[in-house]
Amino acid sequence: MDTSWDGITTGSGELRRRTTAALLAGGIAIAINTTLLAAADYIPLVTARGGLLKLISPYVGPILARTGVPRLWLAAGLPQAGSTGFQLGFHMAVGFAMALVYGLLLEQALPGPAWCKGLLYAAAAWIANAVTVLPLLGEGLAGSHALSGGGMVYFAAAHTVFFVLLAILFPRMARPPSRR
Repeated sequence: MDTSWDGITTGSGELRRRTTAALLAGGIAIAINTTLLAAADYIPLVTARGGLLKLISPYVGPILARTGVPRLWLAAGLPQAGSTGFQLGFHMAVGFAMALVYGLLLEQALPGPAWCKGLLYAAAAWIANAVTVLPLLGEGLAGSHALSGGGMVYFAAAHTVFFVLLAILFPRMARPPSRR
């Protein structure tokens, strides 16, 4: 079975390999990104944290509450919304989603070598966060009302590491086993 997205055609085996590669590369990149962000606390340096979660919670939270999802979530022993564990899980879920978008759509569409593709993806994500998410939270352009210049630069750098590492690791992990 072939699948096509905007002219990008892959067979089901290729789709499975690209999905697996995106998740593996994304997992490594998320782990390093999360470690870098956690290390900022020891500098100490305040960086933007949980902006997307803070932005969507007032809208998604009530909808989920009406469906009973929070009760099921807590009954399953999963971390309570707002807890560090929940925030970390959300961070990881967004990272895996971004890795899948890269591996299934952007990697073949973006020009240049892997590191350049990673920088382009990082720039797009940073711009979206800096000019949309953080200002909508009242934190100003790039978080300028809540963060120091160092905090803004560190946050951008930690996320750039995620995107560039993802882009560099993905093609290595997407190669067929016979070509590794």
